Amino acid sequence: MDGIESVKFVFGEEAAVVNADNKDFIVVSDLHIGAEQKLIEKGIKIYDAEKLMAERIIKISEDFNTKNLIILGDVKESIFYPDKSEQLRLKRFFYLLKDFKIQIVTGNHDAHLRELIDDVDIRDELIIDKFAFLHGHKMPSPTAMLSNYILAGHNHIMVTLEDENKGVYTQKAWLVARLNSRYAKDKYSTFNKSLRLVVFPAFNNLISGIPINEKKEKLSLFMEKLFNYKNAELYSINGVFLGSPSKIGIGKGNKKSNTFKTV
Repeated sequence: MDGIESVKFVFGEEAAVVNADNKDFIVVSDLHIGAEQKLIEKGIKIYDAEKLMAERIIKISEDFNTKNLIILGDVKESIFYPDKSEQLRLKRFFYLLKDFKIQIVTGNHDAHLRELIDDVDIRDELIIDKFAFLHGHKMPSPTAMLSNYILAGHNHIMVTLEDENKGVYTQKAWLVARLNSRYAKDKYSTFNKSLRLVVFPAFNNLISGIPINEKKEKLSLFMEKLFNYKNAELYSINGVFLGSPSKIGIGKGNKKSNTFKTV
């Protein structure tokens, strides 16, 4: 299995369905459960954010007939131990998904997560078939570098676009990048030269990020040298091919396609 036909972006969602080891897995990243509390404290009324995310996952599950779920880290918002309100939100989210088989790879916000939720497989990195699942705040393991695909989050991928009327807007996006073999040789003794990286946008609708194609912003992508970001492929949540970070941006226009592409 080379994986090319096995990663499908879910139309209109920050989620993918991956076929690995003859099973379908829903994959999402960066839930940041509890992030709404800061907005609530400022007087912005937000209700049931964790319930809405769980319901979206349930809908995807029904559409694709699978209850296997992989979360690519940053399940919770607090970096350290969460307060009681965040704990309750976490428990509610996982209760709503109690019928799912859930696997989590830990992110930089997931300290103490193992103490807070039960009956969930939690690890630092997950390898299934030819796929490596990790959060993205650390370098991949040597085993992950032998995969066909690394699926990661962490960077909250977004892109700034300019439409035909010179209107400027920012939206979430998918990023698919190829390996920079010259750099990989300095870090790993063996690796798959055809390895590709798929970076997920944040699943939580309240979470934004830094547009990857804005040169004025310093990119903090965790594998900036290991993978070729400038010539990576960017896709909108609705499946539109946007171009590469080096070729789109303010004043450059963007290449669009009505084709929903499977990577």
